Amino acid sequence: MSETIVMPKLGMTMTEGTIVEWYKEVGDPVNEGEPVLMISSEKLNQDVEAPISGILLAKNANVDDQLEVGAPIAVIGEEGEAAVPNEGKADQPAAGSEKVEAVSANLVKTEEKIVKGSRIFITPLARKMVKENNLDKDLIKGTGGNDRITKRDIQRVLASGYDYQAESQVAAALAVPAPVANYESIGEGLNPMRKAIARNMRRSLGQTAQLTLHRKANADNLIDFQKVLRNKIESADLDVKLTLTVLIARATVLALQDLKKMNSHYQDGQLTEFDEVHLGIATSLDDGLLVPVVKDAHQKTIGALAKEIKEISTKARNGHASGDLLTGSTFTITNLGASGIEYFTPILNTPETGILGVGAFQDELILDEEGKVKSVKKIPFSLTFDHQIADGALAAEFLSILINYIENPYLLVL
Repeated sequence: MSETIVMPKLGMTMTEGTIVEWYKEVGDPVNEGEPVLMISSEKLNQDVEAPISGILLAKNANVDDQLEVGAPIAVIGEEGEAAVPNEGKADQPAAGSEKVEAVSANLVKTEEKIVKGSRIFITPLARKMVKENNLDKDLIKGTGGNDRITKRDIQRVLASGYDYQAESQVAAALAVPAPVANYESIGEGLNPMRKAIARNMRRSLGQTAQLTLHRKANADNLIDFQKVLRNKIESADLDVKLTLTVLIARATVLALQDLKKMNSHYQDGQLTEFDEVHLGIATSLDDGLLVPVVKDAHQKTIGALAKEIKEISTKARNGHASGDLLTGSTFTITNLGASGIEYFTPILNTPETGILGVGAFQDELILDEEGKVKSVKKIPFSLTFDHQIADGALAAEFLSILINYIENPYLLVL
């Protein structure tokens, strides 16, 4: 039986992907796990592998085409088998009655729907824009093949109004599009990675009320604690690289469990608070940023957390991060300390409520309890949060809890 390759979801905010390169042509043999094509979305290129061994029966998109997540990309099966997607939305012809290429042309690259007695063709991207802008497909003239409604048709309607006169007062009311931002047009002219970044950042800023608080923590005790643990690790001959980032991550996990409202999502008008902490670790790439996720970080020891952060960050940088590794975070940490940045304003990884920015360590002079001047190291933190969900007092409380763990690091192992 044939298997359909669909556009994978590589990140929480990914809605579509772009075909970058085909490694196989129709009729070529493929092995299970062998790369068939490369896609680009959410700031990275990713190979898409064959789910089964067989023959590439059909390709539903060309290089530079954009498809929604879940849309059929290709079909793999036995030689001579009809190339019908698993969903069964295409009519299966009699075996041998048509060439594979002809079947491919009829696969579900666009949505087909019966409305008011007539058949409407619309691309996945245009369908999404219709939904986002609360439009009526019946009042839009398609200019693509088979009178298919395309992205350009939606943009034309948003700029100039419907093509057809409404047949009822309800349709007439819909003739004025709701003032919803059209994020699909953002990033035009950029490469796919930068376009995805531009779209996601603008969507984040457009859908949330973002505010950032800044505060420093005394890091001297944390540094001493790190030295103690490193000596224990070395004496036990354990393969663990214990960085200060790992200890900050552990402190963040505990703070999120203490104040669960910061460990939440706000999406589609619904607020969801989580008991589990799935921690996103922002990882810099040559062309952008990726956020692999430590799942169930609240259940991991400091050593286990260190190993997993190293593992997922390496996979992200090497381009081996799977879709599952890039989704499901409930809170994100981003660190610009290596770049010498002190404070900055992270942008929310929507639909998360908060994101913690970590800056470069700073040497400061303070007066000790005896009135003597001494030098201490401090960590600057920048907490961006959604003001729709949390007010400044709640965000400040979260920072206070976090800093308490940083300045009393033995609490991290209790």
